[in-house]
Amino acid sequence: MKKLFNPEANDSLQKLYGGETTNILNLSNVKYQQFIDYVDIAYSNNWLPQKVDMSPDRKQYENVLSIDEREGFDNIISFLIFLDSIQTNNLPNISDYITLPEIVYFLARQTWDEALHSRSYGHILQNIMSKQDADNIAYKWKENPILLKRNKVITNWYEDCRETHTSKNFLKVLIANYLLEGLYFYNGFQFFHNLASRGLMISSDTQIRYIQRDENVHCVAFKSMIEIFAQENPLVFQENIDMINEMFKEAVDLEIEFSIDTIGDKILGMNSKSIVNYTYYLANKRLKDIGLPQIFENIKINPYAHLEKIAAVDDESTNRSNQFEVTSITYKSPEILDGWDDL
Repeated sequence: MKKLFNPEANDSLQKLYGGETTNILNLSNVKYQQFIDYVDIAYSNNWLPQKVDMSPDRKQYENVLSIDEREGFDNIISFLIFLDSIQTNNLPNISDYITLPEIVYFLARQTWDEALHSRSYGHILQNIMSKQDADNIAYKWKENPILLKRNKVITNWYEDCRETHTSKNFLKVLIANYLLEGLYFYNGFQFFHNLASRGLMISSDTQIRYIQRDENVHCVAFKSMIEIFAQENPLVFQENIDMINEMFKEAVDLEIEFSIDTIGDKILGMNSKSIVNYTYYLANKRLKDIGLPQIFENIKINPYAHLEKIAAVDDESTNRSNQFEVTSITYKSPEILDGWDDL
């Protein structure tokens, strides 16, 4: 762990991992400009959960959603609350070992994003149900053995790095974050987009769209961190490819198990086969993006491409308006749109 202040350090020796730093955030001359750009994009994405009127969703949650849709809604929200809560708490632990100021700067912004996501979930729940029911959903993962199991896997990966700090475990925590930001959220996101495509829970989906836009930035940032680690520590990276593949396999198995249990063939517009294919498709894409070969069945077509179009996550510059609304919900400054394409 780096010292809080180290005046003897040579800041020219700053690295992602294992470098030296005085801990001064000198951002006027950085090695990896993309992290400054990621923060600018995140800043342009600023939004406030309370600006979204949740009253239409309350009526639909109570009177229109099927029992299975309500159960899916509750389980997925509970999981999302856990993910963003653990991120808010753990990202500073990662930053404790990073000596590149631009990445420390980005992680500070990401920590804010994750906390805002928790505020968003709270805004959704407090406006569509009683306080007691909202509290029960926030801790529903304690009662769901499948959800509890995957939450333990995530936190165990993080704890490995906190308890025994090695270059291998630091790589593990980078991969764990990459999987969380790039895989764990996404079947749950598609559940909300699917409801919205049928005219259901549109306000909740609006919040999820904001959150997914943030997670896309976080995913790309951790992809960059993994690439930098591999450049700085090529031997450590190569020696641990089997570990990375095993982490991907476990993450995929847990994502499929939970999504089939929660969504499966019970929700109109989604089914077990599409869940499996989408998870394989996404996992292979994430592996390719960090320079590794695919290890899952080669699914060439995204089965949820139509939902991602509805969610305006494929092309932020053209999909500015929710198809159910006449006003833009992107909350994005126009001058930043080209930056999203670059990202």
